[in-house]
Amino acid sequence: MKKYKLFSLVIWVCSSVVLFSGCKKYLDIAPPITTITTSEIFENDDQAEWAIAGMYSKMVNGTDGRPNNAANNSFAAGASTIAAGFSADDIVRSFGNDDLFRNRLLMAGNTFTQNIWLSAYKLIYDANGVIEGIQASSSEEFSKTARDQFTGEALALRAFAYFYLVNFFGDVPLPLSTDFNKTASLSRAPVTKVYDQIKTDLVKARSLLTDNFKIGKEEKIRVTKWFAEALLARVYLYTGEYQQAITSASAVIAMSDLFSIEPDLNKVFQKNSTEAILQLKQTNENSSLKNATPEGFLLYHFPNGSGTPPSFYLSEPLLNAFEANDKRKTSWTKQDGAYVSVEKYKTGQWNGVFNAVQTEYYTVMRLAELYLIRAEAQLLFSDANKDLAIADLNELRQRADVDNLPLTLSAGEVKEAIAHERQVELFAEWGHRWFDLKRTGKAAAVLSQISYKTPWYGNYQLLYPIPLNEIKYNNNLVQNPEYTQ
Repeated sequence: MKKYKLFSLVIWVCSSVVLFSGCKKYLDIAPPITTITTSEIFENDDQAEWAIAGMYSKMVNGTDGRPNNAANNSFAAGASTIAAGFSADDIVRSFGNDDLFRNRLLMAGNTFTQNIWLSAYKLIYDANGVIEGIQASSSEEFSKTARDQFTGEALALRAFAYFYLVNFFGDVPLPLSTDFNKTASLSRAPVTKVYDQIKTDLVKARSLLTDNFKIGKEEKIRVTKWFAEALLARVYLYTGEYQQAITSASAVIAMSDLFSIEPDLNKVFQKNSTEAILQLKQTNENSSLKNATPEGFLLYHFPNGSGTPPSFYLSEPLLNAFEANDKRKTSWTKQDGAYVSVEKYKTGQWNGVFNAVQTEYYTVMRLAELYLIRAEAQLLFSDANKDLAIADLNELRQRADVDNLPLTLSAGEVKEAIAHERQVELFAEWGHRWFDLKRTGKAAAVLSQISYKTPWYGNYQLLYPIPLNEIKYNNNLVQNPEYTQ
């Protein structure tokens, strides 16, 4: 397959069909369908669903035919976690001269940063193609129910990709079409405009999507109304629309028949966990990934007892942040001599089994985050809400078996408690710590105190550089400030 360019004209629908079991039932469809802009694919519900299956497959399995490498090359399979974990104070790499965890990025960038950009825009292109294809189809065999659901999924996934692009890179191009003439020379849209589009997409998606998991055969592997609502809650928090964040988070939390806090921390990331709002189902068929998630495959460490550091291990500041007896530390990390690695996913390269049933899916969003969003939004909306914020934090602290926070805390102390809970609950998970440090203005103060990040180069490192090839092919793209080499 040709190397993907941001505004390329052709994207294969199910480029790795053999990697995704959801595509198998469509292999007998004729004539062969090669692109999501081919009109025939939107002739009926089954064929249109093939395009949707291809989107999810490429997100979690990558596009190069090596799903065991997807955590390196896809923002939606682990690259976001790892890159942001390096940039923040979550993860340290034990080999190589990785500029990410030292905050020493050069304009040429790092493979993680380039792959985040490229894979996010791949998803956006696919989503745009699905939306356009559905709009253009006049087939009577393509039902309104399917049209609405698939359009909603594409809108929500497009919004999801833009959320990561805008938080990693700042201003970014905002293509809403597959038309090369409209997209090839786009300049960077301001952050506020990107967020406006994200919210527009999610609000519309919420009105179109199903409110149950029948679309995924009762597995939590397809976008529903509740994922759109949950992502809206996150976005509203980031954009300072606190009442809206409270409303959206509360709507998801109220769906207790679908979501609940998983009492056993070791089961939080299992497939179809009670806590999961959306998961991605990785391939397990004839795959070098075995039955692991891509991120679990890359980060899971087999203890060798030699004292040799694992490839990726947790930073001292993170480990010091846990309170005594916090079960999140004992359940989600693994000690090997002097080093501690992340173990939210229990299946990896060393203990995975070829062709075995998956016990875990890659968790995109989970209920615990909604409690944290609501707690922060409550407090930021009004100090008078601090008791409500404390109650939400205590939901997670009780599960972790640490003492409840008292209602005697001041609003300032509750604010610090929220930051702490986010750090120890969402560590090494989808870039939360990195984004939190940036959006709260604490990044420079916190990170510049870490030995391997000193001397602090400057706050310009809080945005990643635009990949050089993108600037080469589009003269209207301007590099982020101060990246000169």
